[in-house]
Amino acid sequence: MKRILYIESNTDGTVGGSYFSLLYLVQGLDKSRFDPWVVFFQDNVLVPEFRKVTPHVYVLSNRLRAGRRRTRVARHLQLLWHDLVVKYLQMRELIRDLRPDLVHLNNAYSNIDGWTLACRMGGVKIISHDRGTDFPCSLRTRFFARFLNAIISVSDSFRDRVVSQRIGARRARRVYNGLDLDTVLAASPLAAVARVREELRLNGAGPVIGIVGNIDRWKGQMIVLQAVRRVKEAFPAVRCLVVGAVCKGAEEYREQLAAYTRDNGLIGQIVFTGYRRDVPALLGAMDILVHASVTPEPFGRVLLEGMALAKPIVGTDGGGVPEIVNHRETGLLVPMGDSEALAEALLFYLANPELARRIGEQGRQRLCERFSVERMVRETEAIYRDVLLA
Repeated sequence: MKRILYIESNTDGTVGGSYFSLLYLVQGLDKSRFDPWVVFFQDNVLVPEFRKVTPHVYVLSNRLRAGRRRTRVARHLQLLWHDLVVKYLQMRELIRDLRPDLVHLNNAYSNIDGWTLACRMGGVKIISHDRGTDFPCSLRTRFFARFLNAIISVSDSFRDRVVSQRIGARRARRVYNGLDLDTVLAASPLAAVARVREELRLNGAGPVIGIVGNIDRWKGQMIVLQAVRRVKEAFPAVRCLVVGAVCKGAEEYREQLAAYTRDNGLIGQIVFTGYRRDVPALLGAMDILVHASVTPEPFGRVLLEGMALAKPIVGTDGGGVPEIVNHRETGLLVPMGDSEALAEALLFYLANPELARRIGEQGRQRLCERFSVERMVRETEAIYRDVLLA
């Protein structure tokens, strides 16, 4: 049995798709071959779920000291010290105490200098999951990524970025995130959907549009609000659910969303739910699911959840989204940042409910064919075996 040490390094205060994808991977692993150990750097609501799978779940500290105000150069040196020296010491200690056969970094191949160096010097194989690494990456990232034994990208679009930069990872692979259809259906029974509709006062309202994702400028919630303003002209009773926690640093953006809602007469239309654990039930209450990122989305896991519930989807045409959504077959694609195009797509669905229903059903079929948890786990395990045998 090979011990796999997973590092989830997100510390922005939110729980996003990387957490859920890691949970599904750990749950699905062949435990007769792989022994999962998981490290977080912030406590989160999914820790109890991980501990149902493995007792080896740890929450460590990985925060920079704020201290006094620093110049840009001083801040850069502090980050360099943290990424190289602090992370090196962290990983060296983890290798000494936990003795992993393989380290799997769950987020990106940037800012991992010390971790990769410690694994290299400690003789431990290391791979990184590319769930949205900045492009183009820095020279520093390109140098330290050479120490990785593999990079797993969540879409062909982002794998092509790795290849185009000639980062030098020995293996660049694409593994789509997976979703278990039965789990989503079990979490969205009619009773749960009915409770959500009553709680949010959706009964008797018009069509319900929704966007799910942590509130951050690049996620495009403002584009959705602008589109809903246009849709309201034809459907005055329309409602829009904005589901998600506010990312650190996005507080001003959240205030801008509230101001736009207030200033454009949308207080009766827009419902900000905050973070919710019952996302499948919220999706069940929606008539249309919107994905509106204004920069290329690495994947878009919430699209799979919408497909599981056969919801008609509108997504933006960048990053990995077109690999999930076939335009006019399993959803509609619109240009990033284009609120007019988004409004037109929403109005098209609302004017053609039977076609919208059929597109939603075709989306569910595509989910089952291409994006199952079993397929994700199988392809990831194959990479583990290749790396460990190399």
